[in-house]
Amino acid sequence: MPGANTLTRGPYRLLQENFRRPAGAPGALVGHLMTVQHRGLTRWSAEHLDVRRTHHVLDLGCGSGMAVELLARRAELGFVAGLDYSATMVRQAVRRNAAAVGQGRVAIRQGDVGQLPYEDGVFDRVSAIETFYFWPDPLRGLAEAYRVLKPGGQLAITLEMSREAATVPTLTQRLFGRRFTERSEQDGLRILSGAELVALLDVAGFKDTRFVAEPRRSLGWVCALGRK
Repeated sequence: MPGANTLTRGPYRLLQENFRRPAGAPGALVGHLMTVQHRGLTRWSAEHLDVRRTHHVLDLGCGSGMAVELLARRAELGFVAGLDYSATMVRQAVRRNAAAVGQGRVAIRQGDVGQLPYEDGVFDRVSAIETFYFWPDPLRGLAEAYRVLKPGGQLAITLEMSREAATVPTLTQRLFGRRFTERSEQDGLRILSGAELVALLDVAGFKDTRFVAEPRRSLGWVCALGRK
């Protein structure tokens, strides 16, 4: 019979733990699931980030490396770095981008958003897709993103679950939205509105801040943008 700890954790708890920091076989599975689920969100975010051919781009919380792959296609004459604090995700991202890594166009590292292992002012763009919920110190992470951006560089923080969900909910939002959002908040996830995200970017020193939203997509897509 399973121990009490196993029963207490259950499938939901195991899933939540591996969304925060994927590890081992469950983490690898979560990485593949996120790749499928977040494909549309990642493309939408990349469009707003406005990556050019020669840009140097950093993806924070790169997961299985799908965003890195997409960004590297756009920055075909530039460079894309991916950072994740899960060793499992770093390995997955390296495998997914093996050719570009071998060419020196992509580099994936394990690290902490609160202490980025990069010099000041080296990136034209910084993205963080579906990871901001988990940052232990959001303002420190934003300060680090600001530090590594070039003057005029742009940051995009993109979330699939936000306060921007539709006023008239979709079927998915009616069935899962409120319950899942409330449980996620109880587990410590930071569920924010576009305005709240923009306010954090303002405090961190970003200029020309704004947000765009797709309230009927998933549990309320939102992308907050700001320039250094």
